[in-house]
Amino acid sequence: AILWEPLWTGNVLGKEGVKIFLEESKSIPLKVYATASSGVPGAPADLLTPGEEFTIRDLEEMLEWEEVVGLGEVVEFQGVLNGDPEVHRKLEAARKSRKRIDGSACEMEGNDLNSYLAAGVQSDHEATTLEEAIERIRLGARLIIREGSGMRDMANLIGVITEVGLNSRHCCFCVDDKNIGEIEDEGLIDYMVKRAIDAGMDPVEAIQIGSLNAAEYMRVDQDIGSVAPGKKADILMLDDLDNFSISKVLVDGKVVAENGKLIVDMPGPDYPEGMRNSINLKRKLTPEDFVFRSDKEGRTEVRVIKVMEGKIISEKEVESLRVEKGAIQLDPGRDILKVTVVERYGKTAPNIGKGFVEGFGLKRGALAMSITPDVHHLIAIGREEENLSKAVNRLADIQGGIVLCEEGEIVDELSLSIGGIMSGSSYEGVITKLEELRPHVRDLGCKLSSPFMTLAFVGCPTLTSFKISDKGLVDVPNEEIIPYEVG
Repeated sequence: AILWEPLWTGNVLGKEGVKIFLEESKSIPLKVYATASSGVPGAPADLLTPGEEFTIRDLEEMLEWEEVVGLGEVVEFQGVLNGDPEVHRKLEAARKSRKRIDGSACEMEGNDLNSYLAAGVQSDHEATTLEEAIERIRLGARLIIREGSGMRDMANLIGVITEVGLNSRHCCFCVDDKNIGEIEDEGLIDYMVKRAIDAGMDPVEAIQIGSLNAAEYMRVDQDIGSVAPGKKADILMLDDLDNFSISKVLVDGKVVAENGKLIVDMPGPDYPEGMRNSINLKRKLTPEDFVFRSDKEGRTEVRVIKVMEGKIISEKEVESLRVEKGAIQLDPGRDILKVTVVERYGKTAPNIGKGFVEGFGLKRGALAMSITPDVHHLIAIGREEENLSKAVNRLADIQGGIVLCEEGEIVDELSLSIGGIMSGSSYEGVITKLEELRPHVRDLGCKLSSPFMTLAFVGCPTLTSFKISDKGLVDVPNEEIIPYEVG
């Protein structure tokens, strides 16, 4: 069984898209539970152009769906703290339906964290330090320990159990966002169970965190989460408890996987045309769209988004760059790139948010993607205006995915034509293509272990502390758009 936070799907395909996927899940050997995503959109309209919007009535309807176990992560944390009536109506709707309320308390502590939890939030998966983990448990929140791509937090957090000795019954595991190739290589919750055992945790305790704890938190433990009379016979058969080596998987008492292979047939997907045609740029982009203008002479100070290995949060720095003929120039020897976010839903001319980013190491070419949690506009980084424009235009042509451009030519791409965030191909095919893309990105100079996930979250204006949207650079804590030039 899985708990799906349909935040990405809701933002690009709306309530009907979420419903279609939940209906499809009934035909596969996997129990899919979901939340009613509170963050559609996840930020105010003055910070970004939304794709879809869930009204209070939409959320009330979704909270009544059989598969929905709670309100999705409350990313509008400023709305909670500032008493925004619309945000608090969402929390009240979840309370009335007696459903869980998931949190997203990135870098939150002290009075702010107390206020956030007092509003009704019951869990958090954004803790990255041991101190944050301890504070959340002691304040009564469920600590959701995360281990995903670009967000490797488990090593820092597992000590809350193995070292500090707090009760593991207050913890669950999650992956949040994880690359499909890493899922194949490592696994999902099973990988986290293995990591917990390797960290010295009793195997039964680690399995409990990954099963019963989660089922109880979701309030579905009457059906799943343990092997007991009257429960669904969803069972993992292990060869080795200490290594958590799985030999067979049973769902509803039937063997569905053996020795790592699915042994039952599943129907192919069949999606409406609208789900495959969701990117609508009002016009083709030109190299001029990626020139960063300045009224300064000689040099100018600019705000720069700094990304870090293994993190999805980012910081703000100020750097000095040359200005020639009214355009800001990049220095070839410095790791500072242009970053842009282009509005994809055809609601603007389009908007093109502009900024600078440090930490990717790209020495040439451009990388563009249609993945920017949670609204998923088109994001691109690079040095040359021609490469940037061609990469973004190609993204629109293939209806989303990942595109690499070098010397004015498209050198590689991955199509994600379902909502611009998913592929209709087999997962094996997607993994193969990602494995082909990674060496190309490294050849262009990027050494990050998860370059695609890291870039995606540069365009997520709900995570601290400095991001970018289609409307410009976002000062996340203060919820305001700021120019890329200082002064």
